[in-house]
Amino acid sequence: MAEGDVNYASVVFKSDQPRNTTSAAAAANDDTVYDEVKVKSEASQRSADAHGRERCLWPVGCLAIACVLLLLGLVGVAIYLTTISDDITEMNQLRENLLAAKQELRNLSEQLNLEKEDSRKKLNSLKLQLENMTQHYHVSEGKNSELKNEIQELKTENQELKENFTKQITDLEDKWEKFNVSRAQWTIDSYCPADTMRTCSACQKGWNETQKSCYVFHDRETPSELKTWEEARENCRGKRADLVVVHDEEEKNVIDGYIRELAVPNGYWMGLRVEGGTWKWINGTNLTDASLIEPPAEGHCAVSLGTRTWTSVKCAEKRTRICSQKALSV
Repeated sequence: MAEGDVNYASVVFKSDQPRNTTSAAAAANDDTVYDEVKVKSEASQRSADAHGRERCLWPVGCLAIACVLLLLGLVGVAIYLTTISDDITEMNQLRENLLAAKQELRNLSEQLNLEKEDSRKKLNSLKLQLENMTQHYHVSEGKNSELKNEIQELKTENQELKENFTKQITDLEDKWEKFNVSRAQWTIDSYCPADTMRTCSACQKGWNETQKSCYVFHDRETPSELKTWEEARENCRGKRADLVVVHDEEEKNVIDGYIRELAVPNGYWMGLRVEGGTWKWINGTNLTDASLIEPPAEGHCAVSLGTRTWTSVKCAEKRTRICSQKALSV
């Protein structure tokens, strides 16, 4: 190619990227100037222009690809970071869940330990109760054996007592029969004396009969034989009798006649004494004629001297007595 056919021109290439108005250095570098480009001819010029454009598009394409790759890398990094963040959050949640589960297991373990300790205490208590029950059972067995022995002994004693009672009852029946025979004989001898050719009377020998009653007057007693009212009554009861009870005026006159005839100075105890502030006979009836004796005084009993009225004296004084019993029907 000849030298004369070459044209020189200045060519300026501008970047497709936007300018940054705030940067002076970037503004200065926005334009790239290539000088002294030889143009051989119009065809050569066009070929050179096409070649120049191709040369310019290659860096731009590479830059665009690099930007796309960079953008894709940034998107990948963002996605990766998002994934990592989600994983970290999930891992933190999982860690918290694990810690909570661990705490729950710890609490459950403590509760199980407490229940285990409580069960151990209950087991020990049950063992102690079982030992006590076993001991009580053995003691009860021993007592049961003792009770069986005692029951057997009681049965033996009961049999012996039964035999003894049977023997005693038989003996008492024999004695009672003999006593009845003896009493019957005594009654015959008392009421039908042999010296009267067995002529029977309504009263015993030595007793006086008055109005279907028999009386005995103890008029020959020494001072040492005198008795209190209670002692006199016990003495009469020993004779199957009691102190005399005056039922009416006629009976009183008969008894007073016997007393005046016997002439005992201290008088005779009668079956009349003060009870609850009232003169009362030993048969439970009250004295109907209050004029026969002084007003009642506690601890006083009646004594008959054979006069119209009776005398009130302390029951503890010593006197003789009149005993009375019902006369037999003959």
